[in-house]
Amino acid sequence: MALANTKLYPKHMDKDVSDIFWDEYGVYKSEYERIAKISTAPSTDHYTEAELSDLGSFRTIEEGGAVQFDSPIEGNQKTIYYVTYGLGFQVTQNALQDDPTGHFKNQSKMLAKSAQRKVETVYWNIFNNAFASETAADGQYICDTDHSTLKSKTTIKNEPATNGALSTTTLQAAFEYYWGVSPGLVSEAGAYIDMEPWLLVIPTALRWTAIELLKTEGKVDSFDHNINTVNPSDNPDLPGWNIHCSRYLTSSTAWFLIAKEHDMRLMWKRKTSLESADDFHTGSALFKATNRFACACFQYKGIYGNAGA
Repeated sequence: MALANTKLYPKHMDKDVSDIFWDEYGVYKSEYERIAKISTAPSTDHYTEAELSDLGSFRTIEEGGAVQFDSPIEGNQKTIYYVTYGLGFQVTQNALQDDPTGHFKNQSKMLAKSAQRKVETVYWNIFNNAFASETAADGQYICDTDHSTLKSKTTIKNEPATNGALSTTTLQAAFEYYWGVSPGLVSEAGAYIDMEPWLLVIPTALRWTAIELLKTEGKVDSFDHNINTVNPSDNPDLPGWNIHCSRYLTSSTAWFLIAKEHDMRLMWKRKTSLESADDFHTGSALFKATNRFACACFQYKGIYGNAGA
């Protein structure tokens, strides 16, 4: 573990380090809080949730006839376990004397940044791994071409059969997913779901392309005077949508169109805390920050992903 050097610490040093840590932690502008469904975890070391279908449609009742009864179907289960993360630093008894500028206190700032970035990277890995390793409750990758509904056995594709670069055409296909095109988004019983696109989530490499698609009046890169079908200003029938550009997306080509009802969760078991102690044997002051949480997606329906090209 890395050390910094000083003489015996004044009593106010713990407070100084704590103030620096929380000042840095507090001013950090997190990305995950703008998108994540954040909740407090229940009092167990894990959390399990199962798929549950909706009921079927209303049925005709002939005069004098009886109502038919329906029951929801329970599907696959997904279990997640909370993970503890942490990091610390030491300051020896020589630090104040040998480091009059107080550089060792900057380690508190670095520790705060490390704590925040860990939450970010774990959360955004739900998106980063949505095509390959992160699964929904049905056991399929979050973005996949063969999700199947519980009751109607309808195949739902929230990823195109052939991925492509972000463009008017590929973004139109993402919108059509939410509108139930071929067959697009339907409930577990096969009924229409009232869920609209809300946010285009992109890596930094796609920032300018996304802005063109959202803001250009008229068809992008065209002189034929057609409207820009994915610009709400050109197309009043289009729901309002916006852009979130994330520094934590690892692919430069993958992008996602999500609804407000998406299920990309962050569940806190224990939020970030800072602790300190003295090491009797070495005389060093010890500082550590820890947290415990889990990130997961149980329901895939509120996200459409395209790995790009």
